[in-house]
Amino acid sequence: MKSKQQLAYLIQEAKKLGATSSAIISSKDIQVEDNLAALCNGEYTCPNYGLAASCPPYVEGPIGFRKWQAQSKYAITVKIELPTSVMFSDERKGVMQLLHQIVAAVEQKAIETGFGKAKAFAGGSCKELFCEDQERCCVVVENKPCRHIAFARPSMSGFGIDVTQLMLSSGWAAPKAEKSNSSDKDATSWVTGLIMLA
Repeated sequence: MKSKQQLAYLIQEAKKLGATSSAIISSKDIQVEDNLAALCNGEYTCPNYGLAASCPPYVEGPIGFRKWQAQSKYAITVKIELPTSVMFSDERKGVMQLLHQIVAAVEQKAIETGFGKAKAFAGGSCKELFCEDQERCCVVVENKPCRHIAFARPSMSGFGIDVTQLMLSSGWAAPKAEKSNSSDKDATSWVTGLIMLA
């Protein structure tokens, strides 16, 4: 399978799995900022900081991501559009779980089609999304395999990935979700994920 065919196949798979849109971008177009990663434990400490192996301080951060970026020519982005009302409701968790499942599945498809070092990233803490009923992350506390290794993926935030720029590089608008718009039935928001291909 030639590279263009591989990429087209992965885009189609992302959409089959539930992505609203999917795009191919150059890995060079992904912006990584140290100060964005620092927000995880900055003036406002993320409530998920330190709770899971896929979040800081247990991830490689911007330095690690730039190493993967240097080895990768292309990346696949995925977007799920959703009503803003859902973004600020209990239904958001299901959407974020779906995002993880999509990027994990595309990562596996990429590996199967020749991108042996493909690596997927999503949004949100896997502890909050998949192990909320567990007291602690078994990877962090007991050095055991992840309970949900098939679909839980690292959050882009901890690597300093500029998600708004990622959307724009994919050719998508990136309006900021506002809670004040959550009662507007026509207001839409989005979540996005990333698969580095190498």
